[in-house]
Amino acid sequence: LIAWCCGLGFDKSTAREYVPTLVQQGIDSAVALSMTPIEDLARWRIRRGHARIMLANAHTLCSSRHVALAVSESNFTPSSDEGGRGEEVTIEVSIDEARTRTAQALRNIGWDADDAALQAEVMTAAELCGNNQGLVKMYQPSLMAPAPFAAKPIVERETASSAVINARQSPGMLAAVMCADLAADKAESSGPISIVTAFNTSTSSGQLAFYAERIAKRGLVGICLANSPEFVAAAEGGRAVFGTNPLAFGFPRSGKAPFTFDMATSAIALFGVLTAKAKGVPLPHGVAFGRDGSWTSDAAEVLDGGAIATFGGHKGAGLALVVELLAGAMSGGAVLGMCESKKAAKSWGHTFIAIRPSDLVADFDHKVSAVIHAVKESGHNIRLPGEKSAKRAEACIRAGKMPIATKIWESICKVAADAPLPPPLPPPSKSQPIGGRPRSYMIKARR
Repeated sequence: LIAWCCGLGFDKSTAREYVPTLVQQGIDSAVALSMTPIEDLARWRIRRGHARIMLANAHTLCSSRHVALAVSESNFTPSSDEGGRGEEVTIEVSIDEARTRTAQALRNIGWDADDAALQAEVMTAAELCGNNQGLVKMYQPSLMAPAPFAAKPIVERETASSAVINARQSPGMLAAVMCADLAADKAESSGPISIVTAFNTSTSSGQLAFYAERIAKRGLVGICLANSPEFVAAAEGGRAVFGTNPLAFGFPRSGKAPFTFDMATSAIALFGVLTAKAKGVPLPHGVAFGRDGSWTSDAAEVLDGGAIATFGGHKGAGLALVVELLAGAMSGGAVLGMCESKKAAKSWGHTFIAIRPSDLVADFDHKVSAVIHAVKESGHNIRLPGEKSAKRAEACIRAGKMPIATKIWESICKVAADAPLPPPLPPPSKSQPIGGRPRSYMIKARR
């Protein structure tokens, strides 16, 4: 952020004055900044002239061709696991090279080797599926750098079948992997069910199906829920109160990869709104509201005081509320009614559940396969949720390579080739968490 401010023409002392305030208010990306009213920036003691320059640059970044191309033209659906892509200039890269270079780029912007490799794995897996939570995050790698004062996640409370993770401002991807692995460990050792929550994460966890599948690969049922800052209204006329609040399920299958289902509870993904704005095309009717709370097809108005709708009317609103309660309230994440703004509170929540089906029924994986086969054969052209993404990933894995948007790949390669930054300073001394201990997949603290 300091480098970005200097690039806008601010002197370094001014940049260092602004950045802590922006971070404290949860502004860590062009998207977040572009949706911030200039009055808020002025209230945070950012000069209005500088605020206008910042907002103009942020809107330019959000409207760049890259954002438009990185999201599928068919992404205006509730599903978050069918995130295909539209026409774009791509380059074929081996899967191993994509993962390795992305990890190197992440190391060069401040991550240690373990955390860089893990985030590269999560983003590459999403890219294999054509999901819009993949390597598009690396278009501006500096925005993926560790947050100031971030520390490694710790287990704050723990029982034989549950745990609470304080992510300490680490990214959602790192906290979510920790949640998934710990939930699976506990279900395997104590069964039949375990629940692990995380709070105080600084960013989205990305493709939620990744974690549900990670649990299901161990022969368990995985249920993953995540809340996020307020972009979604409960109904027409209301202001934004929910995040896109995705949920994902993973089921083990006999002789096949797990079956996963991953969806957002919003009528359209945030990236879908940004894409419509960038392309200058109207939104489909019935997916978003304007500043006055009525339906609108104007993406710019949605992003400037409007809100996204839930999918399926009151049913989608009900699901969004349930995810908010389970992944936000029960995890300890920020919730409205107890904070002025989830965006500013910067504490995204996750709740992951793992179930050991063998304690409840025999041959569960065979039963799953039988049910899914029956659904698939129940009519012509029946497509299972996630089937298109899974076929794309399988084809890429067979070929050993994957298509990546050329501009994104060039950005990754440039940062990967740069000289690594000096290692971050060690974290401040902290007492050992109650009833827990630090675990793997953790990030280095930065000052």
